[in-house]
Amino acid sequence: MTGADARTSASVTAIVVTWNARALIDDCLTAIFNSARDVSELDVIVVDNASRDGSADLVRQRWPQVRLIENTENVGYTRANNQAIRVSSGQYLLLVNADAVVRDDCVAALCAQLDEDPRAAVVGPRLVYGDGTWQRWTAGRAPSLGAAINHYLFLERLRPEVFGGLYLAQDVRTRQHVDWVSSACMLVRRAALDEIGLMDERFFVYMDDVDLCQRARDAAWGVWYRPDAQCVHLMGRSTRPEPGSISKDALRNFNRYFVRRHGLARGLALRAVQALGFGVRVAAYLGASLARGDPALRAKARAHWAYLRLTFERTPA
Repeated sequence: MTGADARTSASVTAIVVTWNARALIDDCLTAIFNSARDVSELDVIVVDNASRDGSADLVRQRWPQVRLIENTENVGYTRANNQAIRVSSGQYLLLVNADAVVRDDCVAALCAQLDEDPRAAVVGPRLVYGDGTWQRWTAGRAPSLGAAINHYLFLERLRPEVFGGLYLAQDVRTRQHVDWVSSACMLVRRAALDEIGLMDERFFVYMDDVDLCQRARDAAWGVWYRPDAQCVHLMGRSTRPEPGSISKDALRNFNRYFVRRHGLARGLALRAVQALGFGVRVAAYLGASLARGDPALRAKARAHWAYLRLTFERTPA
């Protein structure tokens, strides 16, 4: 079987975790059903993490064909996905964020990739913002000290073909093996999870995808990036966020993962690299804001000052 236009014989369970996503869930579910029209059997599970905006009520009323799991508290992204995985039956598992909208034949294309490569554990699509701009964190390289140096010290921006960073250097349009793909939208083979285990619930959210893909690769499974399959990832907004903006929780979990993977000594070296990188950014944004009188630049300086301070936090286990 080749190509997204070929019907997959595999059954697929789509899993969507919601938390106060009432304004997004309709579009997300509609797109899943539309994109999976070439899938032989589709099951959809929504796990609601104690939303307070009526997300669960909306799913119950408008989507009776969807299985709904309602948690009494926000148990986090990884634990909620694992809840659904344990009660699912699909050979392939489509993990989709509530703020993601799969396009056209996205699901069929992802299924085709797993159909074609029996040792592929995970495949991810090309992620774009609501305005169509490509998201660099669609996929990337395994976190290493070298990759972190190239990322935080701007080397990957200067010579991306030489200095490999944490993310894809370019918006490539050919399918290829990668070290990890984003769990904003990924298709996972159940047989691989049976071997390597479910998502690591020590990560409440963020770095779950890097960890899962790394464990798959450690067990000799493959991870694919398939850019002809596309998914709009709104990230809570309809346009691209400010360049350089990151979540503090994402940075904390990155450091936590890095220490677990590479040890405390390399973790301390990473912190030094981050401190230097963020320090340079603070100085650059602050200097530019003073020269131009631009409050937006001053706000960026404050944000990177917060990131700089975070590099001195103790890394939890």
